[in-house]
Amino acid sequence: MADTARSLRTIRTAIELVYRSGRKEFVLITVSSIVTSAALAGQLLVGRDLLDLIAGTDSVEAGDLAPQLVLLGLLLMVGALSRALSSELRIVLGEAVYRRTMDEILDVATEVDLETYESSDFYDRLQRASWGTDGETTAIAFGLVSIMSTLVVAAGVIAVLFTVAPVLVPVAVLGYVPIAVVTVKNNRAHHELETDLTELYRERSYLETVMTERRDAKEVRAYGITSTLRRWHGGLWDRRMTRLRQLVRNRMVLITIGSFVTTTVLIVTLSIAVVLAARGSITIGDAAVAIVGLQQLSGRLQTAGWASGAIHEGVTFLQDFERFRDELPVLREQRSAAPPPVPTVVKLEHVGYRYPGAHRTAVHDVSVELRRGQILAIVGSNGSGKTTVTNLVSGLIRPTTGRITWNDVDIAHCDPSLVRAQIAPVFQDFTRFQLTIRQSIGLGDVDRLDDDASIADAARRAGLADLLEALEGGLETRLGKEFVDGTDVSVGEWQRLAIARALFRDAPIVVMDEPSASLDARSEAALFDMLKALGRDRIVVFVSHRFATVRSADHVLVLEQGEVVEFGSHEDLMAAGGLYADLFSLQAERYG
Repeated sequence: MADTARSLRTIRTAIELVYRSGRKEFVLITVSSIVTSAALAGQLLVGRDLLDLIAGTDSVEAGDLAPQLVLLGLLLMVGALSRALSSELRIVLGEAVYRRTMDEILDVATEVDLETYESSDFYDRLQRASWGTDGETTAIAFGLVSIMSTLVVAAGVIAVLFTVAPVLVPVAVLGYVPIAVVTVKNNRAHHELETDLTELYRERSYLETVMTERRDAKEVRAYGITSTLRRWHGGLWDRRMTRLRQLVRNRMVLITIGSFVTTTVLIVTLSIAVVLAARGSITIGDAAVAIVGLQQLSGRLQTAGWASGAIHEGVTFLQDFERFRDELPVLREQRSAAPPPVPTVVKLEHVGYRYPGAHRTAVHDVSVELRRGQILAIVGSNGSGKTTVTNLVSGLIRPTTGRITWNDVDIAHCDPSLVRAQIAPVFQDFTRFQLTIRQSIGLGDVDRLDDDASIADAARRAGLADLLEALEGGLETRLGKEFVDGTDVSVGEWQRLAIARALFRDAPIVVMDEPSASLDARSEAALFDMLKALGRDRIVVFVSHRFATVRSADHVLVLEQGEVVEFGSHEDLMAAGGLYADLFSLQAERYG
């Protein structure tokens, strides 16, 4: 009973989605489908009158048949036009529904916390929710429209059959029960298969991306790994095809049984009509109409059966979409709407963090205080927790222990979007937005996307003046070779774009994770001169492996295996002769 109630709610959801996506198209499709069905029923009735006229007399004049023939022609034309209209409008409505459902998926996917992306279960749910948008919503709505139109035809046919031979009706209708049962079972088996293979599908899609994306093409070719990737890709396809073939075999067994029963019932029903005509219980016209009517009813009931199957399958897949979409209000309810203060003092108080599913903490018991006008450098070996600390400071993840405060206000109790709005980050794995240069920088503050003067200033401060001068399109140059007239730039220039994006935001907190990793020595020196200037009226946090640039920071945080081992100024740490002094001296000896 609970499953039935949930299925009915899902059907209502599908109809609401379709109606909201394209109200006019949905209404016109529904009306045209009913008109098509009514026209078919009318053709049957007019055909019966024609047969009665012909059978009732030895000589029939053309004028006697003209009214019925004209009416039949009109019904044929109306049916053809209404079918064409319905077919064309479905193309538009299908796209509109896909857009709306994908918008709702993106609402959730873009609002979940960053750590959610550490879970493979999230990707599985996201994948299945996407399947629910890919035609399943419209399949439910159109299936219902098909059933409604079928009922119109069936009502007319059944009315005719009742006047001819009432005994034919229940026999014909009951014959389609097996097909309905088979369809439900087969759809359930299909959904179970797709659920089991969700991760396989994602892995296969990933390999396809690696083999077709420009980003990976160089390494794929340099290492000669195409054949290996193809073999892995083919193996995943083979596993899917094996399961799919088994599913089809099982489905065909059930379909064969159901079709045999249905066909047997139809033949029996037609036989009854022929016998009645032979005995004179019904006229030849009645017999002909009964046979045609039974065929029409058979076709319509079969269509209704497939429509019911489409609805059942659509409901099964759309429920995955519903469950994913229903996460959004929960996410929003769990978040505070309180605005954070403008940060002048930032404190990390015994902060620790463990990624979901990880066996050990990434950082542990980190405590540090920063004030406006100060620069903090974070150093340590690979895997020491530097990036995790920057993500915590950036408000992208929340501490699992301890707290982060701005002016003594715990930002965990503030609106996370408003917290992040006051932070300008540059990530080590920065995004290469393949947009225009103006757009790529302007995304740093979307409320000022049209502020070309500030965008140009941020580009200049990030060291992009020479690039803009060399490009004919200037700020309007499209980045990325995947697009027409797209221009590619060097890794260092991509990094400068990421820095310009952060500068354009003009936030009170600046967080940079290895901001000079792709820059040459001169550009690196200019960058850290700029950071010093920024640090006069901001809080600046940066990660660097290059100790020569760290010495200008007010404070240096040294991490080792997620724990703070040293904290202080460059001079203090060098005098202490600990890990920082060892690393600094080692790098100075090697690189001068």
